Order: sequence, then C-alpha cells, then structure tokens
Amino acid sequence: MATIDDEEAMFETLDPVPSEIATAISDGLNAFNESAEIRREAFAIVWRENGGLVAGITASVSFSVLFIGNLWVAKSLRLGGIGTKLMAAAEEEGRRRAAVAACVDTLSTQAPDFYPKLGYVEFGRISGHAGGRPVDRIWFRKEFSAVA
Repeated sequence: MATIDDEEAMFETLDPVPSEIATAISDGLNAFNESAEIRREAFAIVWRENGGLVAGITASVSFSVLFIGNLWVAKSLRLGGIGTKLMAAAEEEGRRRAAVAACVDTLSTQAPDFYPKLGYVEFGRISGHAGGRPVDRIWFRKEFSAVA
C-alpha cells in the first residue's frame, strides 16, 4: 500500500490540461483496465467532402457496450441526414466489435430530440447551469437486437 508524505507529494490543478498529462492519465487507466481484462477499442468514422473533413463521430467499445464520444457535423450540413448515417455506421462498427448495447450523452442545448428518433431511451439526467441558464446533461441507451 502506498503512503503519501505531504512533504514529498502535492496536488496541482492544471487548466488547461497539457496534452502530455491527459495522455499519461489515459495511458495509466488503460494499462490498469488491460490488466483487469477490460479492453477499450476506440475508433472514429469521418465524412469527407471534396477532401475536407465535414463531419465525424468518435466511439469506443468496452465490456460489450458501444460508447459514443462525440458526434459533429459542420453547421452548413446539419439536418441533412449525415448525423443519422454516422450513428448508424458507429452502431454497425460497434456490433462488429461485439457490442450488445450503445450509450450516448448530450446536453439539453444540443440534440436531446435526435437520439430518441434513432431508438435511444433516456436513462439519466442531471441539471446544471451554463452561462446563467439551466442546462441538463442527458444519457441515452439503446439495446441492439440479436439480429442486426
């Protein structure tokens, strides 16, 4: 068991977070999870037009669950179906990696009506404030059927 000697250790708040610190923390957690046989398979799917990146989604699969990280579509292309296609592609890749369910979160100021249209069900919500206005963070899940 490790002991912390106050004269030799200290807490430090870093803002913004240097990339090497974020990487070290992530790598440390990944190493622990791998030793506990908890694998995390991260991937991204991108949408390009005329060679430029105009939309994309990041996700990972861990313990048979697809976790959607970020979904972004350029403002000029929103509401054109690209987000729906990216979600479908991520779900397909998740199933290919043995995911049996998916999880995503969003803010009440972003896309809370988008995910239910894709079969996602709300399972959690927490209220907060941003810029002096109320904002909820909402979590959704979707169970994949046995036949994809």
